[in-house]
Amino acid sequence: MSQLLISVIHSILDSEALIDTVLRHYPISDIRNCKLYKRGLNDTYLVETDQQRYILRVYRRGWRNKQEIDFELELLAFLHEQKQSVAYPIVRKDGVLTTEIAAPEGTRYVAVFSYAAGHAVNEKLDGIQSYRLGEALAKIHQTLDKFKSSFTRPALKSEYLLDWSLEAIAPLYQHRKRDMNYLQKQVDKIKKQLEEFKLPLLAPAYGICVGDVHSGNAHFTEHNEPTLFDFDQCGYGWRAFDIAKFLHVAIRMKIDVSVRNSFLEGYQSIRKLSENELSSIPVFIKAAHIWVMGINTNAVGDVLPYGWFTEEWIDERLAMLKSL
Repeated sequence: MSQLLISVIHSILDSEALIDTVLRHYPISDIRNCKLYKRGLNDTYLVETDQQRYILRVYRRGWRNKQEIDFELELLAFLHEQKQSVAYPIVRKDGVLTTEIAAPEGTRYVAVFSYAAGHAVNEKLDGIQSYRLGEALAKIHQTLDKFKSSFTRPALKSEYLLDWSLEAIAPLYQHRKRDMNYLQKQVDKIKKQLEEFKLPLLAPAYGICVGDVHSGNAHFTEHNEPTLFDFDQCGYGWRAFDIAKFLHVAIRMKIDVSVRNSFLEGYQSIRKLSENELSSIPVFIKAAHIWVMGINTNAVGDVLPYGWFTEEWIDERLAMLKSL
């Protein structure tokens, strides 16, 4: 009987093959190993040499297009040039930042990054680290006011944060009509509240945001100096949203409120927020919560299986939304 050909929606690339076919294009020598480190929206590999470590990211097909990837990498290269503490992309020997791969599911892109010094603290974030992380974000915001790109990214505004998210969530929970109606009402309420704040579409209140700053996306040295990484969710938006995104993750991690407040204090030691920006943060926390729900449900079928999205999953997230 002849074998049947079948399509692939998400492949895991062989680590050894990445050394032979991809890493040879980068100025990295004496590679000891390349290991799959983490699966998520993208696949992350840890690359180790005799002297250093690097991160290799294989972007998931269908999540980010080439324009969006180039925007992120160009932004990180700019921040590195401006002496901001971020994990930056390693340039290939031919001067290019990405490598194109013909994966079974179609074209995928690879980027290699420097390894952030220190270690992640996650829910063990303390007040000093939180303050330093807030400072670092404010400095990045100020630096990015000078950044210009010819590439595009989705804007972190209501259409993407809320409408797009609802479109991803609703098909999985059509049988929960009352809850989906509640979610729609929350989306409408958040949109109205954000309009009432009349936040300007000008710097410093508006500009490029990191999109996912939190204590799991930064490493801290023994002197509590942070290096930020994972700018996969960056884009133009209100800077208050970036602060809200940190607070949303910190609440989920059950990080103490005093530690969360230290982040805001650190940020404001560099850039003072307006009253309207401060007032908008609790609303943006709700928007961030819905956006994360949307990102998760958008990944169903390839990164996350349908079995992940149980009744308990939606119950827990709606309960948290109500508590916010």
